[in-house]
Formats: sequence, C-alpha cells, structure tokens
Amino acid sequence: MSKNLRMVVTGGGTGGHFFPAMAIRNALQEKGVEVKYIGSKFGVEATQFSNNSENEFLMNIRGIQRQLNLNSIVKNILFPFRFLQSYYQSWKLLHDFKPHVVIGTGGYSSGLPLLAAIHKGIKTVIQEQNSYPGITTRHLAGRVDAICIAYKDAAAHLKKKNPIFTGNPVRKDIQIMDKSQAKQKFNCKESLPVLAILGGSQGSVPLNRHFQKECKKYTQSGIQILWQCGKNDYERLHHSVDEADVHLIPFSDDMGALYSAADLIVSRAGALALSEMALMGKAMVLVPFPHSAGDHQFKNAQAFSNSGAAVVLPQSK
Repeated sequence: MSKNLRMVVTGGGTGGHFFPAMAIRNALQEKGVEVKYIGSKFGVEATQFSNNSENEFLMNIRGIQRQLNLNSIVKNILFPFRFLQSYYQSWKLLHDFKPHVVIGTGGYSSGLPLLAAIHKGIKTVIQEQNSYPGITTRHLAGRVDAICIAYKDAAAHLKKKNPIFTGNPVRKDIQIMDKSQAKQKFNCKESLPVLAILGGSQGSVPLNRHFQKECKKYTQSGIQILWQCGKNDYERLHHSVDEADVHLIPFSDDMGALYSAADLIVSRAGALALSEMALMGKAMVLVPFPHSAGDHQFKNAQAFSNSGAAVVLPQSK
C-alpha cells in the first residue's frame, strides 16, 4: 500500500466502536498509511488519549441524553452548540490533513467527521459491527461510498446496496495464550475449570446480582469464577462476596489472557466481544442486554446460536 496515502479513522463512545477503530488504524499504519484518529472527550477513548496530540483529536461532543433529569436536559440544551463546534473542527482537520479516505466505526463521535467528509467530497467508509446497524450507520448509509458489515443480517436495514461482508476487526493483542499462564495471571487454580462472566466494559447489574446470589452454588459444583463486574459494582461486590474460588476484577486490560483462562463464558452479546470470543474459539452462554437499540444484542446472539456457536438465554431467565 502506498506510503503517500492519508486516512482518518473515527469512532468511539463505547469500547465496541473504539476498539475496532484502533484495530483498523493499527493495521493501516503497519501498511505505511498516515492515519489520524478522531473521537470524543466523553467516550472511552478519552481514557486512552489524555491530551489531543498530533495524531489524535477528541471533539467536545456527546450523544443525546435519553434520561429525564436536570443534568440530561442541560446536556441536551448544549448539544446544538457542541454539534456545530465539532462539525467545524472536523471540517478544519480534514481541510488541513487532506485525507484520501475517512473510515467511521460508529458511535456519536463518528457521525460529524463522516458528514464533513461527505460535504468535502472525500471518500467515506463505514464499518458496522452489529446485526442491527447503529443510528450513525443508518442515517449515513445512503451517502457514504462503502459499508463493511459483520453480520449479513445487517444488509436488510441499510439503504446502501451491496455492503461488503467482512466480519469485525479485532485487536492484535487478542490472542490465545497458555491456559496455565492465563490462570496464574488471575490467581485461578490450575485444577479447576474457569467460568468467566463478562457484562461489558461497564459491567452488568443483572448478571452481577445473579452471580452474587448464586456464586456459592457454582463454586460448590467444582468450578471457579473469573468475574469482570465493572468498576461501578466492584467495591460493593468486593466486600460482599467472600468465596476463595471467586476471582473478582473490575475490568481487564488483557482480554486475551482472560479469554485464554476461561473454559466457558457467560456474556452480554455486544458485537465486538462476540467477535473476540469467536476468534478465541470459546464456548458461550449469551444473555443479551434487552434494551439495546433495535434489540441488536439479541440479534447478534441469535446469529451465533443459529450457527451452533452459543447458547442464548433471555435476561428474565
């Protein structure tokens, strides 16, 4: 690939949009492409890039708040001003950098750079992770040059004809490692199988409540639990769960090791986590988040279940 190519990768808010953007960016850089990243100050990307550098820019934009409280109302009042400011900043960055292509991976931080690129006549690509496309993809599908999808079912929800079926880009650090070493990393016993619980990067309150109540039943059956509970619930669970074979962590920066340690994973059905677990060849019990947009987590999970790759359980059960 020509070293003279310049591209912008944009997307974030959640890890499900941000990590595919980083996987794409890293792969392009390895091929000699000059790449800049655009995200949001309010997304998960802000924990990765503390200050705007030469190659990363974080806009002052956040999504529309759907809760009915004073804080959300104030944020929504500010939205039009942040929208216009972030659109101008995106337009200026594209004007100065002159990329050949802008690639968006979804989330509220990808819409404005893609829109500015469309207005400037720059080639645009969207990479959509879910079986039911997100709002950015649905709104811009008819205006971008190409869409890459991870699930064939997504095509039915798009105005764009002939999307490209690619699957999801996965970070290079998601790799299988020696199971014994992976278990040691989380202080798990070599002799017992590992049930891993993944509620997403923020944790899952319903999953946490279930396993808090029933964890003794699991450990008494001869297994140990590796439980990523999310930082919000960690302190409460850390003080209330007193089981030697329950290994509680708020979040793991080494998901390759966590997947490698696990024999069976109980997880939400976010598209990126599913792609990572599939790559690692993991057995899954999926509990889709029932309030995801367009019920996309259930549709993601159903696609895996239909191909014999997972067991799906509704949250109510």
